[in-house]
Amino acid sequence: MNIRDINRNIQFVFRFVFGCLAVVLCCTAAQAQKQTDVKDYVDFGLEIANNHLWRGIEVSDGLVMCADLAIHDKNDHFKVGLWSGTNTSGDYKEFNFFGEVRAGGWKLALWDTYNFSPGADYNNHEFFNYSARTTGRFLDCILSYSFAETAPRFPLTVSWSTILFGRDRWSDNSANRYSCYVSADYPLFRDKDWSFDASVGGTFTLASQNGDSSTFYSDKAGIVHLQLRAERRIQITKNYTLPVFACAVFNPVMDRAFFQIGAQVFKF
Repeated sequence: MNIRDINRNIQFVFRFVFGCLAVVLCCTAAQAQKQTDVKDYVDFGLEIANNHLWRGIEVSDGLVMCADLAIHDKNDHFKVGLWSGTNTSGDYKEFNFFGEVRAGGWKLALWDTYNFSPGADYNNHEFFNYSARTTGRFLDCILSYSFAETAPRFPLTVSWSTILFGRDRWSDNSANRYSCYVSADYPLFRDKDWSFDASVGGTFTLASQNGDSSTFYSDKAGIVHLQLRAERRIQITKNYTLPVFACAVFNPVMDRAFFQIGAQVFKF
């Protein structure tokens, strides 16, 4: 089986899984209207910040707004949704699809990510292009486990992400790098008003090519994400609490550091 066949199979599996999840959740949503409140089956949120940080990368600076809309079953075992990000200057635009399956402390997620910002140096004008060599999107598969599910006193979350398809390719566009991102997140402190968290993440590739040590996230493998994050929940009214947050992110491999401050405007 050659690379082209593998890519076709990945696309088929990805679309099949999303299609099945969408059918199941649409049926669940139809039942929800008869049985209980819609809020038990729908998530909707909006966050604003001074930049958009992701896995040690500053995707965008300026005033950034990120929104998500998802539908799920009542027990949150299955979820499909949309995620979008933009900034006030208009030079950052992103629109993604995602699906999740949860069981116990495990979560398997698939993200179809498309950043079509005007200044992109890849194909940013063909939304439905799924050709491996020319697409501007990438498909990201993430498996994570939360130890808090079985050991509440040890709330560590670990995750493994691999980019299966898309613009994660070697510099000569010959094949996919299959870049991986492995991370660990741990809450340092929690009370009703404050939370402090720390996380670390590193990257490498499953494939290799002579003369090219790059990954999707950096020029070479290594630690690309060290984060300290603080959040304060401010009671605005009896029924509305505004979480505000600040975090510092360090990327040792790329010799960069970022500071972010923002707020979760709403989440329901």
